[in-house]
Amino acid sequence: MVAIVGSFVTAAIAQYAQASGPRMRALRTTGRLAAQFRRNWVSILSATIIIASVCLTATVLDVRPKDTWGVHWVVEAALVLGACRAYRLHWLFVTVITYTDRDVQDEPCPGGGGGRQAAGEIPGQGEPIM
Repeated sequence: MVAIVGSFVTAAIAQYAQASGPRMRALRTTGRLAAQFRRNWVSILSATIIIASVCLTATVLDVRPKDTWGVHWVVEAALVLGACRAYRLHWLFVTVITYTDRDVQDEPCPGGGGGRQAAGEIPGQGEPIM
């Protein structure tokens, strides 16, 4: 599970790092908003490490037939934290993709013309295939 979340985080951070449009630039550099966005990323990564550590520790401690140390409660708390962080990660991923897509839509059309590409319009649509 940690590997799946880790790969999702890696993909989201790569998308965030490569985006260079004006909206993403504003998201990265605008005082409070930028700090809040970075704090969200760090929080998700930290929570993933904590959740994995708690689950591994619970696996080590769960050696008795009867749960005398309350290990199952610790694991359940870690799973609840994981669910909350997964929702936050999804929100961040969608936010980054949305801003990146809007920046791409506002870029000038390739091949000259200097105009903006209309939303949903495919460049070169209707041109003969050579």
